[in-house]
Amino acid sequence: MEASLKVNADPAKSFFVSMLIKDITLRDAIGDLIDNAVDAIKARAVDKDDLSLYSVVVSLDEKGFYISDNGHGMDVQVARNTAFNFGKAEKHVLMENSIGQFGIGMKRAFFKIGKNISVHSVANDSRFDIDIDVPAWLVQKEWDFKFNADTLEENVPQKEATGFKVTITDLTDDAQKSFSDKAFITLLQNEIEYEHMLNINKGLSIIINGYTLVSTNVSLVCNEEIRPTYWENVTDNLSIKILAGISNKNEEEGGWYVFCNDRLILAKDKSANTVWTGGKGDGVALWHAQYHRFRGFVFLEAKDSSNLPWNTTKTGMDMDSPVYQDVRVHMILMTKQVMDLLDKLKAEKEKDNPVELQKLNRAIDCAVSNDKVSVLDLRANPYPRLSNVFVFPKRLYSPLRNKDRTSVQYYISKEEFSEAKSALKVDSAKEVGRKTFEYYCENELWDA
Repeated sequence: MEASLKVNADPAKSFFVSMLIKDITLRDAIGDLIDNAVDAIKARAVDKDDLSLYSVVVSLDEKGFYISDNGHGMDVQVARNTAFNFGKAEKHVLMENSIGQFGIGMKRAFFKIGKNISVHSVANDSRFDIDIDVPAWLVQKEWDFKFNADTLEENVPQKEATGFKVTITDLTDDAQKSFSDKAFITLLQNEIEYEHMLNINKGLSIIINGYTLVSTNVSLVCNEEIRPTYWENVTDNLSIKILAGISNKNEEEGGWYVFCNDRLILAKDKSANTVWTGGKGDGVALWHAQYHRFRGFVFLEAKDSSNLPWNTTKTGMDMDSPVYQDVRVHMILMTKQVMDLLDKLKAEKEKDNPVELQKLNRAIDCAVSNDKVSVLDLRANPYPRLSNVFVFPKRLYSPLRNKDRTSVQYYISKEEFSEAKSALKVDSAKEVGRKTFEYYCENELWDA
């Protein structure tokens, strides 16, 4: 009898699952589930810029994990044919402008978090429950999951509000330990606040362990004297919009922000992944405290999210992507424009500059500190205010010649000098003289 020519290449489930979750963190796993919820909410929302009627609720502790949303739910046919596949099925059609892309996020998150998974979904005309006992499923030859028969309804209008709920118990060791750690919860809340800052600004409510996430409004100075630089390239397949300018004096918040379909991928980036390569690279100087006002925003949007240049875990950009390489060229050029102003502002503040320049700098500081406009508003309505040129005041520093300077000298007791030096936190008589003279000018002359 002829031996079988078949060579068995079936993957071992346990090995497949262990490799699937190896390179994803628990925070990223939860982030994937929140991303899916946001996709479902946007699919239901009539006005994509007003999400005030929608919410995502997450609860986690050492006993279990729970997430729910009031999006459009998952249709039974989608669940049956595509959503629970390991990888994106060929016939699967993504929701337009979705965050999900690769078809593995939901299952990978499930397995990362726990071993007992319950899914409850209600769509407009269908509903289902699925219970997954992971250890039992792993020993079965079949890869399929099964609907709970008594919950399955198809082509039947539903009275219950649409939405999707997941409950996970029998947590993995990592999840059990992390979910009981307050520091982990706080870090998770902070990360999701950043990742979905734009959606939160649109009114979306995301609640984690009873705390409603808050996202500060991202803004840029935009007035008669200072206006951000703006560049866009919008096609049927991909929309690219880039803004760069200045904002608050906060080094922690400075840097580049890159969004894909309104999901933040890079936050406050000050590395070579955006533009800060140093002199030996193709970008600009390494990040320095003098650039603390700099803010740059990249908005990449695509109906088909496979056109977006991000990695599979949505934690960074695909540096080899021709799309992102082209975007970086514009980011670098726009950064250089803003740095020109920031470099000149630094020059104005040098301690050896005369007081007249200090007074002038106050006027510049006033211009860069006022009239901030929401980045969302600027993105939606860039014209006619914005162009590809960064606009800023031209009355900036130029060194004064010695003949335009004068010295001020006076004598005080050593005891008074010592007290003044200590109070001013300076080290020399020159600095004491400058500080006390500036104090007089600010309080008796400029504010008079």
